[in-house]
Amino acid sequence: MISIILPTFNRSQLLCNTIDSVLKQTFEEYELIIINDHSSDHTKQVIVQYQLQDKRIKYIENQKNLGCAESRVVGIDNSKGKFLVFLDDDDIWKKDKLMKQYNTLVHTNSDMVISDYQINKNNRLIYKTMKKFSKNFKEEILKRPGPFFQSIMIKKNIIDQLNQPFDNKAIPSEDWNFFIELSKINLTVSYVPEPLFIWNIHKNNQSLNLQKEAEALLYILKKHYHYIQSIHNNSVISDHYKRVARLYEKNYDNKKITQIKKLYIKAFKINPLSIKNMFYFIVVMLGYHNTRHIIGWIRKIRGIENV
Repeated sequence: MISIILPTFNRSQLLCNTIDSVLKQTFEEYELIIINDHSSDHTKQVIVQYQLQDKRIKYIENQKNLGCAESRVVGIDNSKGKFLVFLDDDDIWKKDKLMKQYNTLVHTNSDMVISDYQINKNNRLIYKTMKKFSKNFKEEILKRPGPFFQSIMIKKNIIDQLNQPFDNKAIPSEDWNFFIELSKINLTVSYVPEPLFIWNIHKNNQSLNLQKEAEALLYILKKHYHYIQSIHNNSVISDHYKRVARLYEKNYDNKKITQIKKLYIKAFKINPLSIKNMFYFIVVMLGYHNTRHIIGWIRKIRGIENV
């Protein structure tokens, strides 16, 4: 049996579509564990109504708000399935998501299967392929964040081997922390080359809080710094700091200048031979507020989306 772990918090207006996408699955041998993270809206009433329709739904209510990471742990602790899948309360599965991932996992005898996904942004679907993460999982996941929890099906006994894979301090980038922890064990990964879930972007997505995302990535980098460095060279580490700097650029105001400057300088110090790092170092030393247009102009020439 498959255990579906679904934490939710104050999303009663969105939760119905998510639950419906589970109940429409072509694979039927599952339990849906919904963890109500101490919501103050009508979440409980919505879930109870669904329980009356389908006995596969298990309801758990946290006595205080724990956050999505710890809520997933609560769900796993109460799960009975051999395989685990994860779902957020505002996302949608394709109807054959469980069937295709289950068949792939069993037929390849893998520890985890990963699939592509789509991003629904302003009613426009953007395709995201996870193929590279299936081929060289450890190397690729340490280079950049990629898969979401919703992208995978995994054997439960694999998660039992991990050291605190669900970290509230890593929210809203806790997925990346989870997959980094996962890369530390000898893992076999298979791949379904098609999108099996839709990530709906809306104004309440916590992952779109750029300040929190930047802080989370810095926390994860500090936590796994030596591990990433042991697998990759300094160029990868410096790229991570530039990535965080760009998040601050997206959420730019005068208060962010100091942080942006520190991150680009740090990237340069880690990998001073990089031409890109030299460029950013010079720009921020001349005064980022006055030279931002140069960065934008260079990115435009290179065909890179500017912040």
